[in-house]
Amino acid sequence: MAAASPAPGARPDPAEFTVWKPFLMRAVVSGAFGLVTIFWREPSTLVLAVVGGLYFLLAGGGYLWAHRGAHWRAGSGVLTTVGGGLLLGAGVAVLALRTDAVFAYAGAVALVVAGAAELLRGLATRGHVAARDLVVVGAVGLTTGAILPFVESLGAHALLGVSGGGALLTAVVLGIASLSYRHDSALSAPRA
Repeated sequence: MAAASPAPGARPDPAEFTVWKPFLMRAVVSGAFGLVTIFWREPSTLVLAVVGGLYFLLAGGGYLWAHRGAHWRAGSGVLTTVGGGLLLGAGVAVLALRTDAVFAYAGAVALVVAGAAELLRGLATRGHVAARDLVVVGAVGLTTGAILPFVESLGAHALLGVSGGGALLTAVVLGIASLSYRHDSALSAPRA
């Protein structure tokens, strides 16, 4: 999404544009995971555990990086820290236990909390250039997490399909946002 000022004549803080790096990392990780879920025809539970576990670990790292940066006017917030920690924990649990149920329920809890945290941060920081992107990505994460337990009985293919679909939506939103912010940060850089 394009960065836009919240009020006519108001200019966003150039430090806000630094969010492009963690957003791009999250977009790449989400996009790679989403593509794997599309093109892997008959995934086993082992594939679900390895690919899904790595996705949760990398997504959690990118999530924490995005929300702990100096570009946020307020502190990182407890809920965003918990959301990132739950994504990391889900990744470890999925890799260690390797069952459909662990992926469905650990992933659901992590995605719902992390999604809710991003949604709330986006609504609370309306003046920030990334506020609208956080609302969209938060809603996608929240919805994806809410659906996962309902498809657990359908197996690895359905679990990867639902989580991969959410990951692809996240990749598109964050990819466009990160490239827009990168462009805007170059425009707002002081001229030498």
